[in-house]
Amino acid sequence: MRWFFSIVMALGLSSANATEFKPAAGQQIILQAELPETADMQQLRQALMYQRDSTATLPLAQLYLIGARQPGYDDWFHQAEQLLRNVDDAARQGLEYWLLLADVQQQQHQFAAALLSLEQVFALQPRHIQASLMAARVYLALHQLEPAQQACSRIWQQDLFLFSVCSYEVAGRRGDWQQSYVALQQLWQRQSSLPPAIDIWLRGILAEQAEQLGLFETAQQWLSPVLAQAPTSLWLKWADLSLLLGQADAVYQSITAIPQRQNIADSLLLRLAMAEQQLAKPAQFGKQLGERMQLRLARGDTDHAADLALYFLHFVPDPAAAVHWAELNYQRAKEPDDVRLLTLSQQAQQQSLGSSE
Repeated sequence: MRWFFSIVMALGLSSANATEFKPAAGQQIILQAELPETADMQQLRQALMYQRDSTATLPLAQLYLIGARQPGYDDWFHQAEQLLRNVDDAARQGLEYWLLLADVQQQQHQFAAALLSLEQVFALQPRHIQASLMAARVYLALHQLEPAQQACSRIWQQDLFLFSVCSYEVAGRRGDWQQSYVALQQLWQRQSSLPPAIDIWLRGILAEQAEQLGLFETAQQWLSPVLAQAPTSLWLKWADLSLLLGQADAVYQSITAIPQRQNIADSLLLRLAMAEQQLAKPAQFGKQLGERMQLRLARGDTDHAADLALYFLHFVPDPAAAVHWAELNYQRAKEPDDVRLLTLSQQAQQQSLGSSE
C-alpha cells in the first residue's frame, strides 16, 4: 500500500474520521427534458445518406454513446454498435474507432474484448487519458487491482487530479475504504468547479465508498443533486440506497417521472417494481418486469444476469435460481455489488434448505 500513502503525503491529505463531512442533499430532483436526437445527430445522419465514411459515422456513434447512458435510451448503444460495424477500413486504423468500440464492449460486459480494443488505443497513444480511465474501470469490474492501478498510473504526469481520483478508487477496492473516502472528500471540496461529467463520476465513487463504510444516507446524498444528469448506473445505486433507507416513494415517483420510462433498462424497471412492491401498490410494473424476465429466460439471455438473480430473490422466490444467475453474473463482474448479490443469494438458498429440513 506504499503508493497509497505516498499520494496522501503528496496531496497533504489527512486521515480524519470518515463521518465528518456530509454533502449537501438536493431537496428536489428535477428531471431533464426528453432527450430527442439533437440537431448535430440529425445533421450527421443526413450526411451519411450521401457519403458513408468515418467523418460522419464516428462522431454520430460517439453522440449515441453519450446519450445512451441516460435512462430510457439504452437502445442507442445498439445504434452506436451498428454504426461501428459499418465503418470503412481506414477508420478501423484510427484511435477514435477503437476507443468507441471499447466503450460499447465494456457497456455490454465484454471486458476482455474491451481491453483488447484499448490496447489498440495505447499502441497509438500510450498515455491516452480517457482510455486509461476506461481500462482502470474495466480492471476494477474484474477485480484485477494491480492492472487497474497501472492503468491509473499512465496519466499521473498529465493530470494529477484524475490520477488521484482513479488511484483512490482502486485503494478503496483494496479495502482502504475510510482513508480513500476521506482523501476523495478533500479532493472534491478543494475543487471550485468541476465539469459536470467529472463531478458525476467522482460523486459516484464517493457514494460507493460511503456505502461501504455504512454511511447509507450520506452515500445517497452524494448522488441526489446530480441524479437528473446521471447515467443509469448511478440511478440504480441511488435507487438501491433509497430502498434500503425506506424511501420507496421517492424511488417510485422519480423513476415514473423519467421522460422515456417506457424504454428504461430492465435493471431500472426492477427497482421501480421493488418500490411498487414496498408501497403495496397494484403490481403494474411488477407484471411488466415479469414479462421482460420471461422473455430473457426464453432467449437464454445471460447479459446482465444480476437482474435475473434479483428477480428470483424478490419477485418469484427461487433461491437456487437466484444463486445460478448470481454466479453467472459474478463470473463476468466482481464489483462490490456483484459480491453482495452472490452472498445474498447464497444466504437465501441456505435459509431455504434449513427451513426444509
